[in-house]
Amino acid sequence: MLDYILSHPLYIPFIIFNIYLIYKVIRYVLDNNEGDENGGGSKNDNPVLDLPPGVTLPVSDKETILNE
Repeated sequence: MLDYILSHPLYIPFIIFNIYLIYKVIRYVLDNNEGDENGGGSKNDNPVLDLPPGVTLPVSDKETILNE
């Protein structure tokens, strides 16, 4: 093995570069998976609704619900 390393001087930097590259890819994947905790939705969870004229969104979330 020592003969191979001495005959190929770029072997060690190549191994170090590959380890660094694998580390960066794993960090990138782990950092991007943090946003998938809520099912992969975007930061803005408010849906864009196309409501007909005269219909609005509720003013508060604590409206009383009447059962019929």
